[in-house]
Amino acid sequence: MKIIWTFSLLMIPGVLSSISVTGYSGGGVIITCRYEGKYTANEKYFCKEETLTCSDLIKTGIKNQWFKSGGFSLYDNTSTAVFTVILKDLSEQDSGMYKCGVDKSKSPDSYTKVNLNVVTAADCCEKSISLSAAAGGSVNISCRYPQSHSADVKFVCRRSGSDLCAEETSVKESRRWSAEGQMQLYDDREQQLLTGIISHVTQHSAEYWCGVQSDQGHKSFITQVLINVTGTDDFLTHINRSNSKSQLGSIQQITVFCVD
Repeated sequence: MKIIWTFSLLMIPGVLSSISVTGYSGGGVIITCRYEGKYTANEKYFCKEETLTCSDLIKTGIKNQWFKSGGFSLYDNTSTAVFTVILKDLSEQDSGMYKCGVDKSKSPDSYTKVNLNVVTAADCCEKSISLSAAAGGSVNISCRYPQSHSADVKFVCRRSGSDLCAEETSVKESRRWSAEGQMQLYDDREQQLLTGIISHVTQHSAEYWCGVQSDQGHKSFITQVLINVTGTDDFLTHINRSNSKSQLGSIQQITVFCVD
């Protein structure tokens, strides 16, 4: 029945494809939508279908940089003919049918149908975790995920300001460590458990998210990880003093060299 439904949708003029995305209450999703390359100059939009209309949630003609409106963000990558939409702070009421659309002034719009299903993963996964770490040290995190995502790529990313995912590390294989920057990840697919080690933490506090990425490139953020870093002021003072001594030593060496 699903195959017939999808095929029927693609027979409707303007429909390029149909995708399904699972989001988690309190988290967010990143949705990628392809369009025909000849429409790179057109405005792109993301709307939610109502009874007879599709109400725009975000719409822009800005290219190759993020455009933000309310709780939504859109990035139109004209080199790949793909635009990306970010939805944050999801609730179950956000479930429904959406459209990733290309605005055409002289012909019907072309769009991708998006079936967003927002669920609460209380049976398997924590919504939020709070941890503490010493400045300059490391912290271990553990995030469970639904069994339905066992084969998907897992990731942990740090949130910075209004950006949902500023720095990201991912792991694509089960029971094999993956390292990038200050983070190491390990995915045990039999236990549905993602483990991470974040080293050299220096910020007063930081917000990370554990999530999954589908084979279509869509990302779902499941568990929020809040890290409170203790002793940050003393640690930064020590670093600054060390840097000052290093710079003073360099100046002294230069002074002696000039006298000679």
